Amino acid sequence: MRKYHVKNAREIPTPALLIYKAAVARNIRAIGEMMGGYARLRPHIKTHKMSQIARMELDAGIDKFKCATPKEAAMLAAIGATDVLISYHMVGANIDRVVGLKRLYPDVDLKIIADDADNIRALSDACASAEVRLGAMVDVNTGMNRTGALPGAASLALARQIALSPNLHFAGLHAYDGHVGGNDPDVRQKTAVEAIEKAVETRCLIERSGLEVEKLVASGSPGFVHTQAVGEVDEVSPGTWIFWDTGYSDLMETPFQWAALVLSSVISATRADLITLDAGSKSIAPDTPEPHFRALGLPDEIAFVRRNEEHQLLQLPKGTPRPRVGDQFYLVPRHVCTTVNLWDEVCVIDDNGVFVETWAVDARGH
Repeated sequence: MRKYHVKNAREIPTPALLIYKAAVARNIRAIGEMMGGYARLRPHIKTHKMSQIARMELDAGIDKFKCATPKEAAMLAAIGATDVLISYHMVGANIDRVVGLKRLYPDVDLKIIADDADNIRALSDACASAEVRLGAMVDVNTGMNRTGALPGAASLALARQIALSPNLHFAGLHAYDGHVGGNDPDVRQKTAVEAIEKAVETRCLIERSGLEVEKLVASGSPGFVHTQAVGEVDEVSPGTWIFWDTGYSDLMETPFQWAALVLSSVISATRADLITLDAGSKSIAPDTPEPHFRALGLPDEIAFVRRNEEHQLLQLPKGTPRPRVGDQFYLVPRHVCTTVNLWDEVCVIDDNGVFVETWAVDARGH
């Protein structure tokens, strides 16, 4: 609690998303130490969506990034990132957006992913019309069953198609292991290893066919520590590590620290065991089961009675001293990625625990 206390918190209108700059810097150092440097790290910026955080990563020596939207890619290109992978399938009008981005930033190594032959043709045609060339990676389904071509022959066929497309460059393979999770660390490791083995086998098959696989980019925050140990993996791309949250910290031990908390005030306390906070579903992501957050300074056994857009009603365990209207609490989100996307700006807390400035969440939305 002491570590996250803001000395001038009363100057901050609540609810507010706080970013602890020192904790962010520590997390950047920690992942570098875990990986022996940043050469094989391609962080996913969908967690923070901020140019100021991306600049901190650039300044630390991180030179390549992954993102999910053209808006995120545009933000990265605008601040000088030169190697950007959009790990999302560009279809329809989004093809024109990503082609336009390449025209605007011709020196950026801009890559997309694909798992569909017709989509690859559409991408190639759009690039030809605009006289640009995009890198394209085959998205391989290694077990999450959300997107991606099947490992093996299906992925090989798409790799050949990309390689033969005059305005696309076959940039390698992408595999996201979002199904890696759970409380058991042995199960997480087993699932992560089984997933990456499918991608590695596909890489070997493609290379035996005569095509070069420039990169294999894989894994998220729960699995990257195991995936990075596989020699055939060129880069890992976790995202949540930058801010961390209770969704992951309750599952695993890591050197990462919580770096993004929501400051909330009690706005009503009409019963001895009930309080209402001003941080509802528009302040902390509503996409997880209860508990949606951990309230520092309150017992873990609080009951989440009702959640509305701007209200969070909590029931306190028997014997808990009732907070007063106006009291402030620091809430650690269970899912920080979608929480950040709810905010236009954040309040930055410096090394001395003082609110010093605000930063825009530049790439919020799509």
